[in-house]
Amino acid sequence: MEKAKISAIQLVVILYIFILGTTVIFPLAADADQAAWISILLGMVLGLPLLLIYHFLYKMYPNLVLTEYSKEILGKYLGTAVGILYVVYFLYGAARDVRDAMDLAPLFLHGTPVSVIGIMFLLPILYGLFLGIEVLLRTGEIFIVYIVSTGILMIFFIFISDIFQYENLLPVLEPGWKKIVGTALKQTWMAPFGEVVCFTMIFAYLNKPKLQLKASFMGYIIGGLSLTFFHFLTIAVLGADSRGTSISPFLRMVQKIEVAEIIQRLDALFMIWLLVNDFFKVAIFMYAAVIGGATLFKVSKNVLILPFGAIVFFTSIFFADSYITHMAQGDFALAYIYPIFALGIPFLLCIVVFIRKKSKK
Repeated sequence: MEKAKISAIQLVVILYIFILGTTVIFPLAADADQAAWISILLGMVLGLPLLLIYHFLYKMYPNLVLTEYSKEILGKYLGTAVGILYVVYFLYGAARDVRDAMDLAPLFLHGTPVSVIGIMFLLPILYGLFLGIEVLLRTGEIFIVYIVSTGILMIFFIFISDIFQYENLLPVLEPGWKKIVGTALKQTWMAPFGEVVCFTMIFAYLNKPKLQLKASFMGYIIGGLSLTFFHFLTIAVLGADSRGTSISPFLRMVQKIEVAEIIQRLDALFMIWLLVNDFFKVAIFMYAAVIGGATLFKVSKNVLILPFGAIVFFTSIFFADSYITHMAQGDFALAYIYPIFALGIPFLLCIVVFIRKKSKK
């Protein structure tokens, strides 16, 4: 761990940005059609117990990160193996989000090689990792003003542009509860809410540990409700079918904004908004991986930044040969891999800690 301290407000801000991340860009929960926003909301509710699990572990080991207290709980060898798995998981999460930026940016940067986009996107993130978690989170405090104000501006323009079509949301429950709940369990529960497990690598830096649970819930709920509302808007503006077949329904929605033939073509402004969200999400994933590796192998985090950056870069390019493959891999990971890291292992750690406490008593 590095010597750093963060505030509860910074934790709220970065959690909010992290949850919006890339999941605001793509047609999340498209299988639920016009009820996708309900699946996202349900996924947020299902993810709330995860915060309690992470809080329990943080309360037991307030000065350690996940890769450290896994060794305290499971023993040196098994705990180290678990820690290595988490480092790989964090790197994979970062690579997926870098790939999201690679798939998104060519919509504007026509003809630019995706490798160049990936390098230019990663370089400032790697520099931020060298500077440390305090600098990253202070930067987040600066950019949250832009993120919130731009989001409010977008909502205002959507309603005065008269492109919000309430009938696109009806009938609300036509997909049926089976599909709505199934989509929440397969997708939205883990993306983005299960990915919050990354913050088990950051909680130890809080300057006021007593505020950890309150700050976590605040950032989580505000972010979750904002994400739900943005997808609610895309369904209302585009319709479920058009939203589900679009690479970036959010941008398509923004492109429809037109006020008095003066305010239009705002998609470039919101492209920056989306990339800023993605920047911080990748930064948190990579920071979790770097600190995890540093605590496991007893080296400085700065030694791992460039090698880990290279791993993320090449994984983002070569792990999936197309957008369709990238999304298919994501669906598989969300259903079968992410729950192991977000719920399975932390819950197992809680059980072991609880049994040890009882046996000591």
